[in-house]
Amino acid sequence: MRAFWETWRTEIIRGATLFCVVLAIGLSVRYLVARARERVVNRLPEALREIRGEFDSDAEGGPRTTGATWTYRAKVAPKHGLWIRNTRGSVIVEGGRGDSVQISAVKSYRSSDTASVRLVAVPSDAGLTVCAVWPGSPEGCTPDEDFKAGRTRGSDITVDFKVRLPRGVRLDARTVIGDVHVAGATAPLHVHTVSGDIDVETTEGPVTIASVNGGVHARILGFADTGGVSITTVNGSVTSELPPVLDADVDAHTINGSIFTDYALPVSGKFTTHSLKGTVGRGGREVRVTTVNGSIQLKKAPLAAR
Repeated sequence: MRAFWETWRTEIIRGATLFCVVLAIGLSVRYLVARARERVVNRLPEALREIRGEFDSDAEGGPRTTGATWTYRAKVAPKHGLWIRNTRGSVIVEGGRGDSVQISAVKSYRSSDTASVRLVAVPSDAGLTVCAVWPGSPEGCTPDEDFKAGRTRGSDITVDFKVRLPRGVRLDARTVIGDVHVAGATAPLHVHTVSGDIDVETTEGPVTIASVNGGVHARILGFADTGGVSITTVNGSVTSELPPVLDADVDAHTINGSIFTDYALPVSGKFTTHSLKGTVGRGGREVRVTTVNGSIQLKKAPLAAR
């Protein structure tokens, strides 16, 4: 044994040292990953709540007064668009009959002057744009994606929209603080909020959804063209219901959460990070679902719901 030790002592010491170094590096990496994950899981929601407070001067709640209901009605042809632009408040959309969009909006407040927020409707050859405009808006009412509603700081006014949407009319609805709910749509959807939940349903995509602090549920029962599905949020889970018979290239990713799917696609990942990538049917249409802190479910929409 002594002879063996004398012969291999250097190699044994070298190997043991290398093992200890590798082990130390591995433990350090694991510690750093755990700390990073802890920041995502525990600190991200708190940071997002602070961001919401920056936008929402009425975050503490309290008694509110409801103003008169503003209404607007206009004909919008199929394949044309309706753009709703809000900053603080919800947008609720239901399917309507006939060829006219019907919109109502209600302001609620505690002490601010409701006259400071204007409700504006702008018809165009492409459809109709409706906006809640706070003081200081540099553009008025436009369908631009980077629409600036004006100065909301210091105002406690909330505007809640309700919409009856005719068949075949595309919808682009945006708010900053508030939920967006769409039911009975029959055309492509584009929906965005910063802090709020999104729940949409349409019989014809494509669908683009974006949130920062909120969960997403989307039911797409069919597709009108070659467009796909894009759903992104940061702090919230995502449920996407898609046609049972689907041709799509699917890509889903979450940093802190699980992925469940009804489609025959592999889910990979370690620790809390999970990814899914693969082709359903013949592929071609892109389906992209991403969140940071939340789970993802890719489900087949029930046939009875179609």
